[in-house]
Amino acid sequence: MGSLSEGFANLTEALLADHAAGLPAVRRASPAGILISRLLKPLLPGAIRLGPGSIVDLKDRQVGSFDIVGAWEVFPAIGEGAGSLYPADGVAFVLQARDWSVSDLTEYGRQAAALKKLERKSTLPVFCGVISFEPLVLDHVADLLKSQGGEAIDGVLTLGHHALIRNSRGWYGDPDRIPFVSELGAAESLKSFSLFLLQQAQSFVGLPFGMADYQHL
Repeated sequence: MGSLSEGFANLTEALLADHAAGLPAVRRASPAGILISRLLKPLLPGAIRLGPGSIVDLKDRQVGSFDIVGAWEVFPAIGEGAGSLYPADGVAFVLQARDWSVSDLTEYGRQAAALKKLERKSTLPVFCGVISFEPLVLDHVADLLKSQGGEAIDGVLTLGHHALIRNSRGWYGDPDRIPFVSELGAAESLKSFSLFLLQQAQSFVGLPFGMADYQHL
């Protein structure tokens, strides 16, 4: 196992440990807070602002709220915390991060579909992802993403287990031949999902992406 994979394996353990350590606490860190501080802020360009909130377009249509919104800082959010409103044109991705074993992914599928119908000038689609701290059955995730109810969800990461990413932009080859990319195991699942988010964020702010060659390490 290469050192990059080892790093992501260690990071997976740290994320799960942080989450488990806080479970009995009344004021424990949220899954989104853990991911922002441990994974996303160190990984993503500084031009990407991270936080909870809803998305609004020029017609004042709103969708949300989302646990994590990744937005370009040149489109500042209005408000603070979960009440923040992010202009749709500045949003690169949204994530829902929680214990999805007790949540309904089909509801997020409807929310993601509504988000993708907002009016935006950007031609780069918003990436709608899910991160679960509790195990999800890969076959069930695959069935959902292939169904009409899950077609707006672009990727699902089950920490420590697997990741399933929709290859809609052809970053993994011909989408007709490779419609989904599935990675198994703590290191590879987190690595593939993280590098995909990094590529999405860098493309959104116009930075060259240089991590593709590191996927195999």
